[in-house]
Amino acid sequence: MDTTEPKTEPHVDSTLRHESPRTIITERYRDLLLEQESLPDRVFISGYSLRELDPNLVVLDEAANEHPLMKISSTVGIVRSLTIAGTIFAPSVHLVMADLNITDSTIGALQVSIFLFAYAIGPLFLAPLSEIYGRTIVTHVGNFIFVTFSIGAGFAKTTAQFSVCRFLSGIGGSASIAVLGGLVADIWDLSARPKASGVATLGPVLGPILGPVCGGWMSQRASWRWTLWVPAIASSVIGIAGFFAMSETYAPRILQNKLRKTQTTRPNARLYTVLDLTSHPTGARHMFSQFARPVIYLVVDPALLLASIFLSVIFGVIYLIIVTFADVFGSRYHHSVGIIGTDFLAIGLGMIIGTIGTIKAMEAIFTRDNLNGKVKYQPESRLLSCIIGGTLTVGGLFMYGFSAGKTHFIVPLIGSTIFAMGAMNVMLAIQLYTLDGFKFPASAFAALSVLRCIFAGVFPLFGEKLFEKLGVDWGVALLAFLVVGIGLPLVTMLYVFGQRLRKIGVAHMEKFEMEGKR
Repeated sequence: MDTTEPKTEPHVDSTLRHESPRTIITERYRDLLLEQESLPDRVFISGYSLRELDPNLVVLDEAANEHPLMKISSTVGIVRSLTIAGTIFAPSVHLVMADLNITDSTIGALQVSIFLFAYAIGPLFLAPLSEIYGRTIVTHVGNFIFVTFSIGAGFAKTTAQFSVCRFLSGIGGSASIAVLGGLVADIWDLSARPKASGVATLGPVLGPILGPVCGGWMSQRASWRWTLWVPAIASSVIGIAGFFAMSETYAPRILQNKLRKTQTTRPNARLYTVLDLTSHPTGARHMFSQFARPVIYLVVDPALLLASIFLSVIFGVIYLIIVTFADVFGSRYHHSVGIIGTDFLAIGLGMIIGTIGTIKAMEAIFTRDNLNGKVKYQPESRLLSCIIGGTLTVGGLFMYGFSAGKTHFIVPLIGSTIFAMGAMNVMLAIQLYTLDGFKFPASAFAALSVLRCIFAGVFPLFGEKLFEKLGVDWGVALLAFLVVGIGLPLVTMLYVFGQRLRKIGVAHMEKFEMEGKR
């Protein structure tokens, strides 16, 4: 935030005295933007320190906590609550197949994956929309679409009806994912961001875990259709509460709203904001560039691409492990559908422990990098903990795979807990790296989600055949080798060369932005 007082100079050039206040503010504002370029945190500058230079300048009053960075918003809690319903019907996929006459196991697995493919596509345009129209409206509209088509999927009579409704409900549900990264960057600064990000992202990562816990018992006691209707009902209640409790967190949108409100009370004043001091192109080409930004980020920024690949592998492995639970604990340990759903709590417990451990590690690293008030922090520091996280991920996978069906069922559950601890550490570290290292955090976060959701959707499609060929033991071992073979080189490259790679991405993105302005 621009909390510094306006610069005062004892000797002002005579030509400057004849310049308009708006011209002076424009020059000062550009100086503030240039000064911010050297800082690791990119907080929106609303012009608060320039407010006394012109009464017509509308700013966010930081003394009144109007800047989103100065307050904790209930919006985060509501958005997080909307991210956990996607896989609740996963344990009942065989019941869906029987009811809809689906005989191909790949088509059956696709009914879970299609929701994740929608999660990959939705943020590509929803995240840029949230950087134009704000986080709140995107969340509300997305939730309405999710509720509508989740209810429709519950009434589906054919595979085609079910697939279309699942895909469209996934598009709507992805709105909460699309805005989540931006929300964290809107409200919390670098020092508080690890804890905030850990809490905020527990919804998306615990969704695949808590969903089956509820869905398993629901399918066994009621019907698979209720695994779609109950999330729709819950999201409706949360959405209605959101209309009253959610507040906008995107600072430029808040400033635009304040300008419109102020214009109603001062209709004759020539009011403006710092947003009017820089050019903001419009037109179809510019709008296309905004929607294409997440994909362009992924293509032209090598640092973001490398981070996305590692995160996607981890996320895909999580979904493959989820696929094995029905065979391991159902066929080998004879657990019922409801008990299998409860077995997923082992992964959920690991994710919670991993989140707490990662937050502590991130806070310690940030404190180390800022001793004596000298800021040495670089976003690549977030990746240090991935070494421990990757080790736990691989160790947990080996323990789970080679003990499944050969020991007491508690042993593979402990292995899955250790695996989840490490996986959560890696995911949270990479997500924080993305929020800290890129100019448009919502679009960067959406870009990160593209490969993540595609991998999570594709992996279960070949998972059953993989484990049929290799068995659970060597099939899971292959996943462990995949994490080692991809994760270790990528993290090393990002930590050593990440700053230079991000500069390459910045240059490419600036060129893309300039093309969009023409």
